[in-house]
Amino acid sequence: MQLTERVEADKIDLILTGDTKRGVKFFGVVHVKASFAERRTDDQPLSIALNRAGYTSPLWTMDCKAMPGERPVNRGELGDPLIERSAKRMDIEDEGYFTGCFSYNRNTRPSPPGLPAERRVYICDFSNPDDVFSQFIISRWQTFPKT
Repeated sequence: MQLTERVEADKIDLILTGDTKRGVKFFGVVHVKASFAERRTDDQPLSIALNRAGYTSPLWTMDCKAMPGERPVNRGELGDPLIERSAKRMDIEDEGYFTGCFSYNRNTRPSPPGLPAERRVYICDFSNPDDVFSQFIISRWQTFPKT
């Protein structure tokens, strides 16, 4: 990977590769978290190092944070960017620790317009295999240097 920082290989959840004429080429990883309580901060050093080296390193999450009650709701932990910006959201939108965040919780609020693609929180669902996550990854591979 030609990274200058020390990285913990056991923090890699999924490896992103693409096919070239010379064979398979690594172009990033996906950090998979059911909830943000799963230590996203442990993944940040690796993601920062990958981003600095030009690799793709998104956070893929269910953004699970269920509130029990008579009518339980999975409100997530990213918060509403127009009301309360959580530290978790600031890690993505302000600090750019990950190459975007893709949430499969419809209660998660997307980033407001105007942020760069790699600093946005996106909302996805499982009804479309060609969702914004797939499109983002394909776009990143298409623009990744192949030499």
